[in-house]
Amino acid sequence: MSTQIEFRNATVVDGSGSEPYEANVAVEDGTIATIGDRPVDADRVIDVDGDVLAPGFVDMHAHSELRLFDHPGAVEKLTQGFTLEVGGQDGVSVAPVLDDHRDGWAQRVETLLGRKAEWEWNSVGEFLTALSIADPAINVAYYAPHGNLRSLVAGFEDRELTADEIDSMRTSLETAIDEGAFALSKGMIYPPSSYGRDEEFVALAEVLGERDAYMVSHVWNETDYVVESIERYIDICERGGCQPHVSHLKVGGEDNWGRSAAVLDVFDAANERGTEVTFDQYPYTAGSTMLTALLPPWARKGDDTEILARLRDDDARREIAADIRSPEGEWENLARAAGSWDNILLTRTGSGAHEGETVADVAAARDVEPIDALFDVLLEESLDVTMADFIMDEGDIERFLADERGTICSDGIFGGKPHPRAIGTAARILERYVREREVLGLPEAVYKLAGHPADVLGLPDRGRIREGYVADLVVFDPDDVAERATYEEPLNLSAGIEYVVIDGEVAVEGGIPTGTRPGTVLRSTEEWDGDSRPAVRSRA
Repeated sequence: MSTQIEFRNATVVDGSGSEPYEANVAVEDGTIATIGDRPVDADRVIDVDGDVLAPGFVDMHAHSELRLFDHPGAVEKLTQGFTLEVGGQDGVSVAPVLDDHRDGWAQRVETLLGRKAEWEWNSVGEFLTALSIADPAINVAYYAPHGNLRSLVAGFEDRELTADEIDSMRTSLETAIDEGAFALSKGMIYPPSSYGRDEEFVALAEVLGERDAYMVSHVWNETDYVVESIERYIDICERGGCQPHVSHLKVGGEDNWGRSAAVLDVFDAANERGTEVTFDQYPYTAGSTMLTALLPPWARKGDDTEILARLRDDDARREIAADIRSPEGEWENLARAAGSWDNILLTRTGSGAHEGETVADVAAARDVEPIDALFDVLLEESLDVTMADFIMDEGDIERFLADERGTICSDGIFGGKPHPRAIGTAARILERYVREREVLGLPEAVYKLAGHPADVLGLPDRGRIREGYVADLVVFDPDDVAERATYEEPLNLSAGIEYVVIDGEVAVEGGIPTGTRPGTVLRSTEEWDGDSRPAVRSRA
């Protein structure tokens, strides 16, 4: 049998968590054809001379669904070893969408996802088709965003839904899954997903349970009430009968550092009840989101015009400032969690001004109070500002990384001087947490980067190096992989990923993207051995 590519003398780390072994791995027609000791007759032989050959990495929480239309080469992801990324996160994205809501949704997601001039779709299926036509270099999967589903029946209103509206949402969720969505995502600090009530989520969880799918959540509070928020979320999933997956798991705010142990106790208790909890995380002490997240929830209600009007009103500004400064209140006060305005870094603004400066820097330059600098920057930039907020502790990050239930994500938001997680996440895992700090062994890290994400997504032919599996592969020397992105220079690409193969085609060679675009837009209902592919785990 003639094969297209053979990787010889590889140290295979197969994605299962098992110990490495030496082998030659041959790829033909986009799949792994043979794994063995003897060389085979190949069109091309790549002698990796003992370097690691691993399954392609999965970015379990990405925000590139619009970026890929303008930047389909995805070089920031390929040079980390990512071969698949998952969009539709945090309950707010681009599909489904009604004609009358297109402009409103485009405005709401621009800071998070970027801008595409024309949205030529309404449904999830139509969006995935449009993305396929854009021909991305990387594989892409998509979640059905709760906020988009909610807007189909209630627009952007904060109110309890009627029984008929909930039934309509259930039908829309079923349609989204039929059209290719892998799960339902929700974001409990992002309107209109944040307007959802628990019984509404339980009803949607029932649909997910019936379809063997799962729910993904940015929970209500990741700081002072992180444990309670996760308990509430798991309870919703258990009542509805679906699996819970926690987005970008973290514990924010110095007063809460160390509560990662209590979070894992909650997961353990759920496991004992028969509920399999999974999560994703990024390996940094700073989060990143829209600067408007610093405002109390009431001040974020409505469209941009209403929010900006509050920021222009002296009385409203005083009330917002009082809420932000107050130690009371159950809303997630990210400014309080940061502890200092020096810990709020502006990463992107619509005009490009102040990128790489902290709120404290801006305030000092203008000789105003930091909270006034916050309001004024939001006004000047028409709310189009993202930030990095330094709220986490290394000990919590490492405790979560060591837990086998976790997967890895970048949660990358692009533009300006972005948080370096968009460009450096996977390399940072291999460099800092495997090689330097030994929080993870290499087999465990590859399992969290590849095998376990494929299990969670329900992809029975990806995530491991096995004969017959799709040839998504990464070659690297574990002694050389390095994160180059920093908060000061966040656009530096990662180093040390020598080869990346997607669907059997070489997308990175010698550490440099080849320009080929072999990615596939995956759908949860693709065929697998004549049957519909499951939308959740397939333990291999």
